[in-house]
Amino acid sequence: MDKFIITKQLTKRPEDYPDAANQAHVQVALRLRAAGKREGVNQGETVPYVIALKTDASAEEIASGRAVNQSSGGKGLADRAYHPDEVSAENSGLKLDLHYYLTQQVHPVVSRLCQPIEGTDAAHIANCLGLDPSKFHHQVVTANGGNEYDDDLLAPATALDDEERFKRCKPLVL
Repeated sequence: MDKFIITKQLTKRPEDYPDAANQAHVQVALRLRAAGKREGVNQGETVPYVIALKTDASAEEIASGRAVNQSSGGKGLADRAYHPDEVSAENSGLKLDLHYYLTQQVHPVVSRLCQPIEGTDAAHIANCLGLDPSKFHHQVVTANGGNEYDDDLLAPATALDDEERFKRCKPLVL
């Protein structure tokens, strides 16, 4: 679980945040304080947390996004943030939200790193990570201003002939 821990510093007292309900580290600090804990609950301290779901689903179902959160709380990020001790507690029913980590932490970084590599795109990377690639298609703005999904981006550029690869390019006029 250590590799999934996110840490964030409290810049003020947890109760002084006007948008505390939307900030994961603040929600965790408030719960820790309510439980009588003294570490990670004061201004200037760092709050460790993980994103988790209360579910009976398997890790594979969670990673694919098919798991249902059985928690009575909302579905926002702050509502799914827990101190690592809360998740590892016996009978907590909490499991790491692997889908969150893949879609929000891993995929964006890998996509940026692989962007210069010909034949890769966000949808292909998502597919390699076991995610639904249809949620990561690139949108291409057409000449008439409309949007269309570009499925050609899923094919490696070397698999396309030049006419197909450059069909949306204007001819070079010297």
